[in-house]
Amino acid sequence: FHLAMAVKSPTELNRMLGNSLSEETLQLYHKARKKGMPVFITPYYLSLLNPTGKGYDDEAIRSYILYSSQLVETYGNIHAWEKEDAVEDGKPNAAGWLLPDGHNIHRRYPEVAILIPDTMGRACGGLCASCQRMYDFQSKRLNFEFDSLRPKETWEKKLRRLMTYFEEDTQLRDILITGGDALMSQNKTLGTILEAVYRMASRKRKANQERPEGEKYAELQRIRLGSRLPAYLPMRINDELVDILRTFKEKASVIGIRQFIIQTHFQTPLEVTPEAKEGIRKLLSAGWLITNQLVYNVAASRRGHTNRLRQVLNELGVVCYYTFSVKGFEENNAVFTPNSRSMQEQREEKRFGKLNKEDAFNLSASLETALDPAACIRQFLKIHHLPFLATDRSVLNLPAIGKSMTFNLVGMTEDGKRILRFEHDGTRRHSPIINQLGQIYIVENKSIAAYLRQLRAMGEDVEDYTSIWNYTEGKTESRFSLYEYPDFPFRITEKMSNLEIAE
Repeated sequence: FHLAMAVKSPTELNRMLGNSLSEETLQLYHKARKKGMPVFITPYYLSLLNPTGKGYDDEAIRSYILYSSQLVETYGNIHAWEKEDAVEDGKPNAAGWLLPDGHNIHRRYPEVAILIPDTMGRACGGLCASCQRMYDFQSKRLNFEFDSLRPKETWEKKLRRLMTYFEEDTQLRDILITGGDALMSQNKTLGTILEAVYRMASRKRKANQERPEGEKYAELQRIRLGSRLPAYLPMRINDELVDILRTFKEKASVIGIRQFIIQTHFQTPLEVTPEAKEGIRKLLSAGWLITNQLVYNVAASRRGHTNRLRQVLNELGVVCYYTFSVKGFEENNAVFTPNSRSMQEQREEKRFGKLNKEDAFNLSASLETALDPAACIRQFLKIHHLPFLATDRSVLNLPAIGKSMTFNLVGMTEDGKRILRFEHDGTRRHSPIINQLGQIYIVENKSIAAYLRQLRAMGEDVEDYTSIWNYTEGKTESRFSLYEYPDFPFRITEKMSNLEIAE
C-alpha cells in the first residue's frame, strides 16, 4: 500500500503535507522534476513530519528527505564521491580491484565487497537528500520503476557468476547486500540471493580442505543486509521475511558463517515509532543483530541529538556502527556538518558511553550469542551505569579508498572553509594501493561560521558550541570488538586476487 501510494510529484507532496509547503519549495520541486530527479516518499514516512509548525521539531526528518536548492541545482552533474565506485569494464577501480562486468559489486577493502542485485533491491523506500549513491539515481542505475526492477530470467545466471567472484577471491570474508535497499527485494528474491550466498560459502569452505596451511582462502564469516526500511517502511518486516532470515542463519551457521547483521539507518529518535519498534523486535527474533549508521547532517548534529538516538536504539537492542560526516560536494552544502563538530561530539558528548577494551570485548562476546540482544544491552548498561553505548565510530568516507577521521587543519580558504589533510584509517587492512596514494586533501564546502548560523536559525544557542573552533585535528577511533573479524582456525594466504596495481 505505502509503496503504491508513495508521493511522486510536488503537487502530491504538498497535498499530503496539508498544503504547508512554501511557494519557493514547490518551485524548487518542479525544477527538480524537470531535471529528472525522482521524488518518492511513502505516506507512512510523511506522517512523521509535523506540517503545523507547532509542537515537536521535525527538522532531522525534514532535512533528510526534502531537497535543498544546492542539490537540485547540481543534479545532473553529480559525481561519485568514492572514486572506487566509478568502474570501467575490464579495468581496476581506484582501489585496484578488478570487478565483474556491470555495476553489481563495489569494493574498496580486501575483506569485504558490496553486492547490489538486479532486483527491486535497486530501489529504496524513499530517496534520502544526502544519498551517497545520488549519482546512481542520476544515471538511473537506481530508480523507483518497480516493474522494470523485477528480476529477469538472466538474473539467477548472473547471480551465480557474481558468487563465483566471492568464491574464488583469496581474501573476501564479508558480503554486504545493499542497493538501493536489500529489503526492497521481495521475500522470494531475497531467499534466492541468500541461498546463492550459502552455496558459495559451502563451496569455498569445501575447496579449502584441499589447500595447505598458509595457502587457504578466507571463508565467509559475515553477511550483512543494508536496509533503511526499518525506519522508512517497518511494515515490510513480515513473518515470512523473519522465517527466511532465521532459516538461513540456522544452516549458514553450520558452515562457519558467524555474524548475521541487518545494517540499518535511523536518523532520529522521531523515526522510532511503535511500528519501527515491532520491526526491530521481529528482526532480532530471527537471530540477526541490528547495527545503525547515522548521517551526521546539520539537524542531527545538534547537541544531545546523537546521544539520545544511541540511547533509544540501545534500549531496543540496536548497536550503533558509524556516524558519517556528510560528503563535501556542493550538492550537500545545506546539510554538511564540518568535521570539527564530529570531533567535538566525539570528545564532549559520546564519551559518556565509552567502554574500556575489556568491557567492549565481553559485551561483543555476549551479543554474538545472546538470544535477546535488547535484554543483554539493557543489563550491561545497568551494571556499568552507562546512559548508552558509544560503539559507533565517527568517520568520513574519503574520496579515495576507505573511511577515516584522522585529519589535520592545514589551511583556510578566503571565505573561511577549512582545508583538511586526511590520512587513511590505520586500524584496518587496505588495498596495497594505499601505499601509492599518500594523504588526501579536502576543502570543506562550508565554514564553521556558516554552520553555526544554521544552528542559530534552528533555535540553538551557539554559545554551546564555542569549543568547535579548537578542534583542528582528529584521530580515527578504534573499532568496537563486535565489528572485528573473527580469527580463522587456520592460516590463509597473503596473496590478494582480483587485484591489479600499476607500478
